[in-house]
Amino acid sequence: MFIEILPNSDTPIYTQLMYQIKIGILKREWSFGDGLPSVRSLASELGINMHTVNKAYNLLTDEGVLVKNQKGYFVSERAMIASNEATKAAMQDKLKEILIDKQIFEVTDETFREWLNEIEKALKGEGKTHADL
Repeated sequence: MFIEILPNSDTPIYTQLMYQIKIGILKREWSFGDGLPSVRSLASELGINMHTVNKAYNLLTDEGVLVKNQKGYFVSERAMIASNEATKAAMQDKLKEILIDKQIFEVTDETFREWLNEIEKALKGEGKTHADL
């Protein structure tokens, strides 16, 4: 999997890494049970601090996206991910923030739906957005 970290971004590196891993899972670059690179090797490969990788992995574990055992971090079953109540609450909080911005910046429902469709297509590999998902 190709992981791109933008060090000058306003988004923290651990958050970028979390979303890059989630995108890899969505695109089936990793499947249930697949192991992720070790914290040390991924940090070295990306040129970032291993504590940053560890933080991203642990947060993904808290969300239920990854599981950890003595051998490392592995992709969770989708059923385990979907049933995580903490993840559901966190997603609802993110959606609330987005809907607040939608109203504050007076984005129409039509434009909002177009953006959603563009992003979904990009995540499925059917196109690109300006954000280059």
